[in-house]
Amino acid sequence: MENKPENPNEKHRALRNLLLPSLAFLLLAALVIIAFAVRGSAQAGGTVTLLFFDRNGTVLTPTQVRTTSNNGGAGYNSDFLLNPTNMRAIMSGPLYTSGTNMTFNIPSQAVALAFNWPTLPGGYQLLILDNGGVGFSTGATINFTYQAALDVKKKLDAALSARPDYVRSEKFNTAYQSAASQLASVDVYSLESAKGKAGQLALDQLAVAYDAILAEHGPVYAAANKGTVTPWIGFTIDTVSNYQANVDLVATMAAPYAWIRIAFDAGQAPSVYTTLVNYAKSKGVKVLGQPVDSTYDKGYTRAQYKQRFIDYITAFPQIDAWEVGNEVNGSWLSSDIGLRIADAAAEVKARAPGKPTFLTFFWQINTDSVANSMFTWANANLPASTRANIDVVTFSQYQEQAPMGVVFDQVMKTLRAEFPTQKIGLGELGYWIAGQQFWWAYNQTDTVAAKRAVAEQYYNASFDYAGSIGGVFWWTYITDFKSDTAMQQIVKNLRDKLQIGSPTPTPTATPTATPTATPKVTPTPAPDGMVYNGSWSATAKILGLASYQDFFQTVRVTPNSNYTTSVWVKGSGSLELQVRGNANWTKKLSSVRVNASSTWTKVTTPVFNVGSRQRIYITFDTAYGNAAGTMYLDEVFVGTSGGANRVTNPGFESGLTGWNNDAPPYSVSNKGSDNVDINPNPAD
Repeated sequence: MENKPENPNEKHRALRNLLLPSLAFLLLAALVIIAFAVRGSAQAGGTVTLLFFDRNGTVLTPTQVRTTSNNGGAGYNSDFLLNPTNMRAIMSGPLYTSGTNMTFNIPSQAVALAFNWPTLPGGYQLLILDNGGVGFSTGATINFTYQAALDVKKKLDAALSARPDYVRSEKFNTAYQSAASQLASVDVYSLESAKGKAGQLALDQLAVAYDAILAEHGPVYAAANKGTVTPWIGFTIDTVSNYQANVDLVATMAAPYAWIRIAFDAGQAPSVYTTLVNYAKSKGVKVLGQPVDSTYDKGYTRAQYKQRFIDYITAFPQIDAWEVGNEVNGSWLSSDIGLRIADAAAEVKARAPGKPTFLTFFWQINTDSVANSMFTWANANLPASTRANIDVVTFSQYQEQAPMGVVFDQVMKTLRAEFPTQKIGLGELGYWIAGQQFWWAYNQTDTVAAKRAVAEQYYNASFDYAGSIGGVFWWTYITDFKSDTAMQQIVKNLRDKLQIGSPTPTPTATPTATPTATPKVTPTPAPDGMVYNGSWSATAKILGLASYQDFFQTVRVTPNSNYTTSVWVKGSGSLELQVRGNANWTKKLSSVRVNASSTWTKVTTPVFNVGSRQRIYITFDTAYGNAAGTMYLDEVFVGTSGGANRVTNPGFESGLTGWNNDAPPYSVSNKGSDNVDINPNPAD
């Protein structure tokens, strides 16, 4: 039975809610009342008057400002006041016309102005006008594009300082120097028209430079930190039709970091998806289960929402992670969605211990209501008790619905600060969904080129943060990737960078700083031959009898935690991967038979709890008769699902460091040189 594909036009309704004609009169009346009340009483900090100019230095009237920001009427008013520190929304629609200018009043706290604004060729950006990060707390007259460029450049310079290993590419340097030159061409004494022109031209190039540093450095950062956070490269599948081809393509593009998110359609039983889930697991593709998409949330009561998770968790113990809430701050969801998230997360923790819980917000900070603005909603609806059961926090991003651009770095850092103990990432990405095309990005005339640019930018940039899994989970994966080899190559290139580390770009001269060279990265062979990753692997020459010889390591663990163990294998023969709970090996916590084949395969033990132990023992044991062969082992893992690896020297790149073995079955070798055993018979 095929589950029905979700109608993407029904997915994001918050934006349409702003445009409903039936509410227009009531909204207008309410805004007039609020405006008079606010402007009469909330001027404790004074009034900020904004001057607007285009890239030719021509003054823009308030009507032209609105038309420019609203993409010629395709969009709508996007001005919000935010807290400059935590990005929580304070007020919607603060801008009003005063004479020939746009103005906003400062309430009794420092504020930043969020406003959508176009750049060339990057398209619409969300600009946060925040007066150098401190916000506005006193009245002033501000040249909008000039101040916005100064604010963006200050953030970009901070991003550079935070990435000392980034070697500036020619793309970055050209854009950065062009922006710096524009800003240097004017000063406080220049004509406002000249400052406005320089600011707009600088913004154009700052957007290019900011994109470049994040996309270029993201894979480098993730590759260097794989021991702490395992990368996820994700795609969304919402149908069981052609599941083998859809999963095969994911595996081809993204293995060994491949994930699919399965959006389980409303009204469908778990059995509908059994073949899809099992096939993905057989191909080494991890699965994120989404029992309730945001579109269907209101179709369930709170009790039904909880039961939906119970049914799917029970049916699929093999699923790797669970999305407990999707686009949860959307105004189209149930008013008790915060409680539903808490229910679902608690069920995952109780019924699928060790499986990460995954939460997705909807990226909107200035395109709906104050209450539904992403960080405002999170603060109001996710208490500490709920957050304690959330492992990964992400957001969905559709730039045509809510522009992003130069604010991405600030958003990711704010997300990290808001959720300091969780992993972060992108939970959903797409571009140019029918019926939601309010603002354009990257290419105004070529939608396909723009979609590729969105994918290339954010698949890479999402990795450039501490604790980020990456993720992405492209929403329209099946239609966008199936026949577009350019989209496929974007992901393959990212996968290759994560595997071997990005090649160091050729640095270009810059008068402002000397690039810091990155360490030389030794290329890693493709996942074939005798090595899965790196240049080293372990070899087991297995005889055709159960000789009970072991290759093992003592692993430090956190008491009362749930762990799993895995290994990548290739070749022939069979071993038993065991997890032992004591030094004399009389307590077995978990085990699995490891059968090697002609292709690299990941073998994983069932989840186990370590109890009060602070160390466990993992071992590969020649425990089977009639299991002769030569097996290659690589990338051994012990940890929570999706968490940090507790194994010392998991890929054997440091030889036998951390390992003990019983020769002759086991050896560790550099497969890039002669296959010479090192330390063939160490003391136990």
